[in-house]
Amino acid sequence: MYITSMKLRNEIVIIAILSILISFFSTMAYRTKKNIELAEESCQIVTGTPMYLAVGESYVFESIVSYDAETQIIEVSDNTITGIHKGTIEVETNCVSHEIHVSDLYTIPQITEKEFLPCDYYSSQENEYLDEVLSYMINEAGYQTRAGVVEAARFLLVRFPFKLHYFYENGRLDDSDYAVDGEGRYYHCGLYLSKEKTLEITDVLEGPSCWGCTLYEDATGSYTDNGLDCSGFIAWVLYNAGYDCRDLGAGPSPGIDDLSDLGEKTVIREAKINQIKVGDLVGSDGHIGIIIGMDGENIFIGEAYWVKDLQVRVYSYEEFLNESEWDYVIDMDKYYGSTGNYTEMWN
Repeated sequence: MYITSMKLRNEIVIIAILSILISFFSTMAYRTKKNIELAEESCQIVTGTPMYLAVGESYVFESIVSYDAETQIIEVSDNTITGIHKGTIEVETNCVSHEIHVSDLYTIPQITEKEFLPCDYYSSQENEYLDEVLSYMINEAGYQTRAGVVEAARFLLVRFPFKLHYFYENGRLDDSDYAVDGEGRYYHCGLYLSKEKTLEITDVLEGPSCWGCTLYEDATGSYTDNGLDCSGFIAWVLYNAGYDCRDLGAGPSPGIDDLSDLGEKTVIREAKINQIKVGDLVGSDGHIGIIIGMDGENIFIGEAYWVKDLQVRVYSYEEFLNESEWDYVIDMDKYYGSTGNYTEMWN
């Protein structure tokens, strides 16, 4: 009888404890739910700027609240998204809804051997889309900043999947009897890839013709694929990032403004590597390029060169300062005015 009574008391105690625990957790669950509801009430979802990723490219958010995993457009690990298939998907993060565009029309930043751009390869819609991506990346880096200029150069050199031909310009807009636009030089924002884009071109000698399409090259007296010359490339980069340098040649040209006059020149052999920055221009007699990366050991120069067309050349610091064919580096600090979201290397 005594044992039965003890057993009954123990059961009563256990039931009481369970009741207390159930009540506690119910209260906590209720409070958590109310907190979420209050947070949701105070969090008005806003639409963020559309974002663009290449297939294989990643982006890290502070937190990810929701996305549609069934679309298989992105992969999510912790708070990192990676584009895996082309398409558009909504990702919600901390009261912001992001429209993520994933595309295979451009690549993650990389230096690779490229084929030349075929004529009429892109549709007008694809051209328009690539223009949007270029503008987005420049704005993310900083429009009218050093970083924005670098991003424009990197887009053509390490993101655009094709190589552009070198094309000797067919004249000067400012200094010739005829005005030439888009033949070795390009004075509009975006890429010159579709016939619709040529409607922007008003003053020509032989064109208009898209990049990659055949055009008569006055300097050589032959037909070749339209592209950019060295100063045309630099002018395109500057213009797309918000700096209109006008129709300037490479230089140096005594008594005539040229690209080498945009900043203070330092002879390469006298320069110190810690004084040189990504985004500075580099020049030699009649040629101009831009530094698009420095990784602690190497320096990466973007240029349109008649021997190798549009390319990235890689030098060790020692080679660049003492053995390269470049004669001077141009400090562009005053010209750019602002640094922006500057990075020495692309990710």
